[in-house]
This record gives sequence, structure tokens and C-alpha cells, in this order.
Amino acid sequence: MSAIEEQILAEIKRYDTIIIHRHQRPDPDAYGAQLGLKAILEASFPDKQIYAVGKAVQGLAWMSEDDTFMDDVPDKMYHDALVLVVDTANAPRIDDQRWPNGLEIIKIDHHPNDEPYGDWQWVEAGKSATSTMIYEFYEALKDQGLVMNAKAARLLYIGIVGDTGRFMYSMDQETFRVVSELFGYDFDYEAVLHHMSTISENAAKLSGYVLQNLTILPSGFAYVVLTKALLEQFDLQDSGTAFVVPLPATIDKVKAWAIFEEQDEGNYRVRLRSRTIVINKIANQFEGGGHPMASGAWAQTAEDIERLINSVNAALLEQGGDKEVTSATS
Repeated sequence: MSAIEEQILAEIKRYDTIIIHRHQRPDPDAYGAQLGLKAILEASFPDKQIYAVGKAVQGLAWMSEDDTFMDDVPDKMYHDALVLVVDTANAPRIDDQRWPNGLEIIKIDHHPNDEPYGDWQWVEAGKSATSTMIYEFYEALKDQGLVMNAKAARLLYIGIVGDTGRFMYSMDQETFRVVSELFGYDFDYEAVLHHMSTISENAAKLSGYVLQNLTILPSGFAYVVLTKALLEQFDLQDSGTAFVVPLPATIDKVKAWAIFEEQDEGNYRVRLRSRTIVINKIANQFEGGGHPMASGAWAQTAEDIERLINSVNAALLEQGGDKEVTSATS
């Protein structure tokens, strides 16, 4: 148990109102850590008001077994509240920008702590998922009042499965230990894996398009550009495009890859992954960042797309493309 974990619990015990935030465009770990922590605190402190805020993404609404996915919190609730922000590396990416209105702010994250916002920071960049940290928080302090239940265990399990790419990444002993502990609670993990392993017919068609139109450079860098007009043809509705990100990794010659997705504003969201070179420093040059092997970035113009491609390609050529590294995903 670390001193910061004890400090976080002490702060939680001091407040009657606790509001939990996470990052925009949430993935399973963002929701898992946020809602898993909420479930633990509700079970541990039934007299406190515990809320989870942010935009509800329908593609992940199955994660919640409650009628209400995200809570509607009035502004005045923040005046006497403790705010916990999970799985979010930098402040501009926090969903619901009312978070600074809380009396105290605590950051809990497993990304590199390039922006240590808030009054307290518990950051462990080597962890496989923030959901892993939330379980360890409970485990370290269960003798001081924290309670785990099947609802929380299910959510944390989903977060870990999501951020490890179904255990393709971060295959460390601690991650599997935590998962084995979560399996001790009564939830339907097969149903969880079904939700996380199946996609719609239109999503399958887009997957085929990505594989057929992937550009693979001699260095081992692969990329595809998905325009807004193209995506509209596949009618994905709320499912998003995260399911295509692992596809280039199935090709043996691919060592790093990028998915460029055009946004409503005309710029491009970039999902950047690698098996061999560290790419978060490159992402930092394009308004992004993240894990060494899994990062996000932004390309504002076609010239930015070309510059990012050239940067990753040059890094692969400089390395020689032979060394392989394993790390956490974002």
C-alpha cells in the first residue's frame, strides 16, 4: 500500500459528495475504472452521494447494468464535492469540464504523468489499465472500509480486458493476478467477452475495407485514411471505429500502424500503435500522447498526415525494425 492510496481514501472519507470523471471518447477502461470505482464507493459508503459524469456513448452502454448510465449532476453539486478523475492523462481531455469546480481534485491514471493536474495525483504508468489500479486500491485498503462486489468486479474486468487488447498486451503477472481475483465474484464473464468480441455486419464490412486498403511501407509502417464520406457509407451509427485499430497487427510484416479518421471539423483523429518502436514521443509532436506503444494524436491537415507518416517511417528505418517491445495499450 502506498501513501497516496491512503491519502485518497482519507479524502474520500472526508466528503459526502464525490463526482467521478474520465476522458472524452471513452474506451472500456475509462468506463470500467470510473463505474467500477463508483460501485466500490457506493458499496463501501452507502450514506455518501457518488456520481459518474460524462457523455454516454451508446456503443458501450451495455457495460452498465443500471437504468442510468451516466449521472446528471447540477452545477451546485460541485461546490462541496471531491472530484476524482480516472484514466485521463491531460486536463483538456477530461469529459465534462466542470471538474475544476470541485473543492479538491484527485487524478488516478496509468498514462505517463506529463500533466500532473489536480491537488493529488496517483499515477502508475507501468500498469496495464486504470481498472487494475482501482482493484489494487480496494485490495490495499479493504481493511479500512472498502467493499468489493460483483458489479464492481465485472466493470473492472471489462476495463482490463479492453486496455490489454484481450490480454495481447501487458501480459504481466500482476494483471493476471488481479483478473484471477476478479473471477472470484459472480458475474457472467462469457457474456462480457461476447459483447467485446462481436461487431455489426457494417462494422465487419469496414474491417474488410481497412485490410484491403491498408498501405504498408517497406519499413513495416502501415496506415489507412478513413474520410468522413467513406465512414458514412458504412452507417456505423454509435459503434465508432475502435474495432479496426487492432487489424493491422494481424499482418506479420506490420511493425507500427496508424488509423487516420476524419472528424466533423475536417481534421483527423489518429490512433497510433507499435510493436517495435516507441511512438508516444512522436504523438506528442501532433497534439497527442499516451503509452510508449499505443498513443493518440491529431492531424489538422493533409500535410500533417504526411509528416506523421514520415516521422514513424523514419523511426522504423533508423531502428531497423527488428527489435520488438511489449507495452500497455491506451
